[in-house]
Amino acid sequence: MKKILVLTDFSQNSINAYGYAVKMACQLKAEILLLFSTNGAPLSLTNQLQYSQQLHSFAKRYACDTRRQMNPHHTECLISGDAWTALLPTMSAVHNPDLIIAGSELLAAIEAKGQSLPLEQLAGSPILWVPGKAQYQPVKHLVFVTDFTDQDPEVVEMVKAYAQAFEAEVSPVHFYPSAERAPLVEIKKQGAELNWVLGSNCNCHMLEEEDMMEGLQEYAEQYPVDLFLIATRDTHLTQQYLNQTYRKTDACQTSIPLLNLYQAKKKPCAGSCSHCQQHEKQAETEILA
Repeated sequence: MKKILVLTDFSQNSINAYGYAVKMACQLKAEILLLFSTNGAPLSLTNQLQYSQQLHSFAKRYACDTRRQMNPHHTECLISGDAWTALLPTMSAVHNPDLIIAGSELLAAIEAKGQSLPLEQLAGSPILWVPGKAQYQPVKHLVFVTDFTDQDPEVVEMVKAYAQAFEAEVSPVHFYPSAERAPLVEIKKQGAELNWVLGSNCNCHMLEEEDMMEGLQEYAEQYPVDLFLIATRDTHLTQQYLNQTYRKTDACQTSIPLLNLYQAKKKPCAGSCSHCQQHEKQAETEILA
């Protein structure tokens, strides 16, 4: 992993995300690009100069001591007036970052404008969302939350690549509702195959839980987790994870970052994401026909 694109809106939440990112970059010996956008608000020449000064000051002020010593030159700072949803695919194509890092509150700001992040266009540069209470520690435990029976080889290889970059272990986890007890033998078999492909020394876990968010909390209370990884068509599950009004004050969602990979899932998830809604409409149409 050579390049990390960090998003900021100068909020306290993005300050924490930037601090998290620079420490991760130190672990990975990666380059950082720092990006600020007005998210569609007009950007005059005067404003651009002011934002440039503010962004360079931000980059210096909140970098860790190790980063300052390793990289005495200024972090490359980028400014745009484009909306995040249109800007990120362009930045991904031009700069080809291995990872995009943003504060968890930025997703709510994007969604509040009725916009939706095009995950498919960011497949090669997935977004790591950093909660406000996240404190960086060297990443050693990745938890890949997935459906063992619905895998994409490219996503699996990406998870494997992240594990190798961090020199971390990967634990695959499958949550299933009580109605799915019958095919557990087949699910367990495919989980073992996934674990083998990932080259993981950890056990794969199958947990009976209707609500994935509750399942993540239960898992984090029993096992070490540095990062959660999910692979979805859109940000529905990510929104649920980052929804602060739903969580306990000490919930894992307030401190454990979430990496949202893109996968064209064949099966609907347990929530009401766009894929689920499309699946339900298709089922209704087939019934009526």
